[in-house]
Amino acid sequence: MYGLALEGGGVRGAFHMGAYKALLEEGYEFGGVTGTSIGALNGAIIAQGDFEAGYRLWESMDTPLLFDIEEEQYRKLIDRRIDRELLFKLAARMGEIIENKGIDTSKIRKVIESIIDEEKLRKSETDFGLVTVSISDLKPLELYKEDIPEGKMIDYLMASASFPGFKLSPIGNKYYIDGAFYDNCPINLLARKGYKDIIAIRTLGLGIVQHVRYKGVKVTNIFPSEDLGSLLDFNRNLIIRNLQLGYYDTMRLLKQLRGRKYYIIPEEEDKVFEILRSLPDVIVRDLGGLFKIKEMPIKRMLFEGIIPEIADLLGLKASSDYQDILIGLMETLAKNHGVEKFRIYSLEEFIIEIKAHMEGKGKLYIMKSRLEKEKSLNKRLADVLRRKNRLNKAAKIIFDALQTIKESME
Repeated sequence: MYGLALEGGGVRGAFHMGAYKALLEEGYEFGGVTGTSIGALNGAIIAQGDFEAGYRLWESMDTPLLFDIEEEQYRKLIDRRIDRELLFKLAARMGEIIENKGIDTSKIRKVIESIIDEEKLRKSETDFGLVTVSISDLKPLELYKEDIPEGKMIDYLMASASFPGFKLSPIGNKYYIDGAFYDNCPINLLARKGYKDIIAIRTLGLGIVQHVRYKGVKVTNIFPSEDLGSLLDFNRNLIIRNLQLGYYDTMRLLKQLRGRKYYIIPEEEDKVFEILRSLPDVIVRDLGGLFKIKEMPIKRMLFEGIIPEIADLLGLKASSDYQDILIGLMETLAKNHGVEKFRIYSLEEFIIEIKAHMEGKGKLYIMKSRLEKEKSLNKRLADVLRRKNRLNKAAKIIFDALQTIKESME
């Protein structure tokens, strides 16, 4: 069975639940789950077998449910950084930190108590582990559920998620802080238990991630394709977006979907090559003029001149293929016209959806008005606008050509 490691990251933890939903749908089974901070909380929910309830909890989550705090203080909390330097500062000022109670976490504890069943978690056959740091001893703790004293599970979950600025509650006579100070994605904790195949759901949250210390361990990372937002900004819309992003980014990895902004079922490369090769000569010449490519045979102009220029504008790697380029162009149009992101499309469905949005919203918006003002802009910004305008024009030219080809074949 697989091991599952969940990286800490506050509100970014919604990404875990979306990703786990996709993994379940694709038939993955996990013998052990570890996590730090919000990863520990989500991991406990998963390990005790209550994923569906946890997912619904995330859907209902918002700031008032978790914090009773003034706006100014909340904003300062959102912007707080976590790094090694801060840990040492905290250790040096431990007495002051303990005396200064910090932001009340009683609401967070109530939410955790509403969903975590310690007895159920302990009886589960799924291994569960978490990471926290003792600031009393300046020592990290990597604990499995059997290492945690009876009746203290929620205390240690709170300790793992004790973000700087939160009120510190002692366990016994010791104080603990967020496990992100030691290992924000506890892959090693799973490897220590013998797991060789590990899936790590990453949030790119602030904190330290330890290198894998064990040999023979295969780690598959699931990364977000977009920034997941500020760690403690529990905005409902952001949470829903992160749930969806987790699901679809995981599906992209598991099903090898194409696209960087959208999720496209791959086509055979030969088919995409034929689509590009069948572009009418007049279209290729228009594109050649747009990119100021010197006169040469039409097919050479397309494949040696125009396509490399488009790939460069899209910021694609040298290893990218024709499908990456065509989908990248279509994504440019889709984004401009507000095509729904969270859906899995075939290439044909994607083009049809773009056409429907274009017909509903009129002509493609190209930044002419902004380009007219480029004299007042700095040179770098003006160049960015020119490149974006050129990319938009190229996408529209090729899109129109694809429609013509499709109609001629019907």
